[in-house]
Amino acid sequence: MLQRLFPIIALAAIVVSAGCTQQEPAVPYSESTTVVAVGDSIMVGASEHLTGLVDGIVIDAEVGRPFADGIAALERQNVPTDPPDILVVALGTNAGTNATHIDELITAAGDVNEIILVNIRVPRNWENATNAALADAAGRYDHVRIVDWYGESADGDHLFRADGYHPNETGSERWANLIVVEIKS
Repeated sequence: MLQRLFPIIALAAIVVSAGCTQQEPAVPYSESTTVVAVGDSIMVGASEHLTGLVDGIVIDAEVGRPFADGIAALERQNVPTDPPDILVVALGTNAGTNATHIDELITAAGDVNEIILVNIRVPRNWENATNAALADAAGRYDHVRIVDWYGESADGDHLFRADGYHPNETGSERWANLIVVEIKS
C-alpha cells in the first residue's frame, strides 16, 4: 500500500516545496497589467470566467492542444516579440509534458516578467510526472509560479464532468478563480 502512495506523497512534497521557495510576483497587478493565457480544453471551458475577472486578458486556448503546441500559441500571440507582463500556461492535460518541453516553452516566452503554470488533474498515467515537472520548473525559475489545480480539486468529484477531468461549470469557475488569485496576488 505504501508503495502505491509514494508517488502521490513525493508529488505533494514537490508541490509544497515549490510553493515555499517561490518569490513575490515580479509584476504587481494593476488595470494596465497585460496578461496572455495559453491553454487546452480546460481553459476553453473557463475562458468566460477568466475574461470576466481579468480586464484585457488575451486567451489562446484550444481543445486537444498538447503541451508541445504551446510554443506555436506563444508565437501566434507575439509573446516572444511583445511580451505580456504575465503569461499563464495551462497545458499538459493532453499527453502530459516533461522538463525539456517546459524549459523550451519558458525560453520561447522570452522576456515575460512572470509565468504562471497551472498543474493538471487528469486520470492518466502522465498526471504525476507532469505535475512534478511543472512544480520543478517553478522551483528552478525565479519568475515562474504554480497554480495548484491538482491540490484544489482533490476530493472534488462535484467539480468535474463524467470523464473526471473536464471541469463542470462550478469547477471551471473555481479553476479560473485560482488563476485570477495568482495573477492579482
